[in-house]
Amino acid sequence: MFRRRWSGLPADPVFAADLSELGYFINEDDEIRSLEDADYYFKYFLTKNERYNDRRRFAFNEAIGKIVHSRLDAESLVPLRLPVGTKPTEPHVPIRISADLPKHSRVVLIIGEEIQQLGVLAHRVLGGKGGINKGSVLNLVQALKTQPSSTTDPSPPGIVIANPSELWWWPEGKRGLTPLARHDIPMTSAVHYGRAYDKAKNGIPKNLNCGGHIKCVFEEVVEKLVRKNAKLDVIAVGNSAEEVERYLNDDEVWEKFGPKMGALVVLGGFYHSDEFKCEGFKRFMRERARAYAIHQTPLDNPIVGALGNPTAMGFTSFGCPAYSAGEANVDELMLIETHYSVLNWLEKVALQGEAYKNEDVQVFGDGDGAILADMLHVWGDGEEDVEGSEVKVKESEVPSLEDDKAGNLNTHKKEVAVSDESSSGSPQDSKVAAAEKEDEENVILKVKNLKVTVEDGE
Repeated sequence: MFRRRWSGLPADPVFAADLSELGYFINEDDEIRSLEDADYYFKYFLTKNERYNDRRRFAFNEAIGKIVHSRLDAESLVPLRLPVGTKPTEPHVPIRISADLPKHSRVVLIIGEEIQQLGVLAHRVLGGKGGINKGSVLNLVQALKTQPSSTTDPSPPGIVIANPSELWWWPEGKRGLTPLARHDIPMTSAVHYGRAYDKAKNGIPKNLNCGGHIKCVFEEVVEKLVRKNAKLDVIAVGNSAEEVERYLNDDEVWEKFGPKMGALVVLGGFYHSDEFKCEGFKRFMRERARAYAIHQTPLDNPIVGALGNPTAMGFTSFGCPAYSAGEANVDELMLIETHYSVLNWLEKVALQGEAYKNEDVQVFGDGDGAILADMLHVWGDGEEDVEGSEVKVKESEVPSLEDDKAGNLNTHKKEVAVSDESSSGSPQDSKVAAAEKEDEENVILKVKNLKVTVEDGE
């Protein structure tokens, strides 16, 4: 019988958290490149062993984190441990705040995703094309320092950088880790599975999850360290944005923080406006908040107004005007892509003060109201066999003959487009028109491999 001793297991690999020792350097464009070949960025697949690659990436991210934090120090953003008053060796989560935070009449709170390190927006940019400043909050911090706080206060706003991700306390390392980094800490061997979460050992008081952290930031930083008459602008990304809305959507909370709120920017959040139960917060969202969403249209293109748009594809119930995030195709790239637009809008709100209200945005349909040609291409291979299957449309969505005679065709808002011709804003496809004449109660449109049935009436 064979047996394997613990001493016979492969040792867990160890890498130094130093860029040069890992084989990388920072070039003149602030990008991290390989020492062996400056044309290459960070390479994750160094070996075929996943554990070795993960441990090396852990060290690489640690090295980048040190650089980001040293630059934040240079921007006069000092670390603060939460809960406030916690000792360095006790479970805590670090955030960054302006050294003179209580002096500012306007404060901008930046809350990133709950999977990124403190100060990091996207490692794919930070460690790749774009560089360290662009892939972190450093560009935002530097841009904010060029803005005035208000028409009466030309000084730049104060800054608070929350940390909703590093909430898994690592007892040996005496610091918090992200949900991903916690799996890459040193293990007994290279083949150990890892550690299960133990609330007593790995939990951080008042910061057990993203929602708890946001509550802690508001109650221990905004309430106690920010001036009582100061205005607070909030920028939140992904799930963090949803947690901010969920926290503020409470009558008691809004009574306390509502008067402070200047503006709110939601990037990639999907908190449904039907959940709004606090009338003050609901009105604030409608008048002084905006959302950005991944969309095929150019940056800042209006997608939907505050009332939503049930005829559009995708989520539109933000409760505030929503705009396209441009070329961003994942949440972590949204703030990088939109940060000039976001900061310009926040400055506009700050300068107009209490008089500011969102412009009335009304968008009907999705784009031009037609099914996009590239989506039709996904559904089918081409237009040659458009004779495939059936689509049934509501009688209420198709103009009746009586309406046609009465000249009331304009009352029908909904359109069904089935070709490139209709997607460019032309009238309904000729096949639809022919089908209407044949049977106005149950019109059948033949579209390749697509079948949608909608009964008459609502």
